[in-house]
Amino acid sequence: MISNSVIGQNLNGKWILKDVDSGNGKKGYPGFQLMEINNDSVYIYTDFSLKKKATTLKMDNGDFLNNNNEKISKYEIVNENHIKWFIDGKSNDKDTVFECDFYRLEPTITTLKKEDIEKMTFVLTENERESKFEFNKELWNKESLKLFKRKEGEKKMIEQIDSTYFVSIYFNGKRNVSIPIKEVTPEFLKLYAIPTGPMEMIAYRKE
Repeated sequence: MISNSVIGQNLNGKWILKDVDSGNGKKGYPGFQLMEINNDSVYIYTDFSLKKKATTLKMDNGDFLNNNNEKISKYEIVNENHIKWFIDGKSNDKDTVFECDFYRLEPTITTLKKEDIEKMTFVLTENERESKFEFNKELWNKESLKLFKRKEGEKKMIEQIDSTYFVSIYFNGKRNVSIPIKEVTPEFLKLYAIPTGPMEMIAYRKE
C-alpha cells in the first residue's frame, strides 16, 4: 500500500507518456501526454505548452479518482521512475485494458544552451539506417514538397519543459512527437522514453 506521504516524497513531478499497450502485441502512441503529480493531485496535459489541463485526478492507494471521488482507473508504481496507468476500453470491439507507461521527466544533463544544440547536427544509426538530427530547417527537398503538395514537410526543433530539452518532430506543420533528451554533449545526443521504441537511443555528432 502506498501512503500519501510516500507519494508526495517520491512521485511529485512531471511524467511523460512513452507508449500504450492494448494487449494485442503492438505498442501505440496517442500523441503527447504529460502527467504532473503534486502530492495526491494528478494533472494530465495533452498540449506541449502545458497551459490547459486535459484532466484532473486524485491518487488513492492504487486508484485514480475523479472530482467526485469515484474510482475510474488503476495505477501501479513500477519503480520511482516508472508508473503504469491501467484504463479500461475497447480494441477491435473487444474489452481490453490499456497499459499506459509513464516515465519520470528528468532534467537534461548538459552544459549546452538551447541555441548551442540547435547549431549541431547528430546522426542516429539504427538497423543500418541513418536518421539525421538537424534543427530549425525544412528537411524535405523542393521536389518532395511539390510532389505531395505541401508547404512544409518535416522539421526537427529543440523545445523545453522546465529543465528538460526535447527533440520535437513536426510533419506538415503539426507536432508528431516530442522525445525527451536525457543528455547532450558536443559529441552525442541521448534520447529516452522513445514512443513505441527502445528506452534509450544515442545519436552522434556529425561535423
